[in-house]
Amino acid sequence: MRPTIGQPIVDTTDGALKYEGYTDDEIFRIAVENYKQCLAWADDYGVTINIETHGPYTTNAEFLMRLFRHFESERLRFNFDTGNTYISGNDPVEYLKQFRKYVSHCHIKDVSPGLAAAMRGEETGIGCSEVPVGGGVNAENIKKCLAFLKETGWNGVVSIECYGADENIRKSIEFLRPLVA
Repeated sequence: MRPTIGQPIVDTTDGALKYEGYTDDEIFRIAVENYKQCLAWADDYGVTINIETHGPYTTNAEFLMRLFRHFESERLRFNFDTGNTYISGNDPVEYLKQFRKYVSHCHIKDVSPGLAAAMRGEETGIGCSEVPVGGGVNAENIKKCLAFLKETGWNGVVSIECYGADENIRKSIEFLRPLVA
């Protein structure tokens, strides 16, 4: 029997800013060393490490794909976040299509029109939707992402990330339920 820590999946990301004084190649080498050490432990304890789109490196498709291809490990997977991918200036549907084979978890997040106008392409992540999922500018992308996952037979976990007001949660569930049924 394999030892366990009681947590099958752990999420990681890269942070909000690029590291001054380092090239992307240097950061890549550091990330490889860090994940190499973590993946050895993950294998020993039966844990999957998810990389979430949230920072300047994880919202850079070339960097992230390079990392996944370097390891090609069942222990290194992807936590796709619709809101972070959108706010970073990427097309969530196209981003998801590139990384579909690595996706094990999805954070479903919408983006308010005001936040999108002020921050899209300037930031790489947001904590949660201020509006209910389906009530922002990312609603159509969310529909398309979930449809794509369904079409490709994906069987993972979807979680809602919205401001925790009762009304936001209710509306988010109403929007998402028919999409994931």
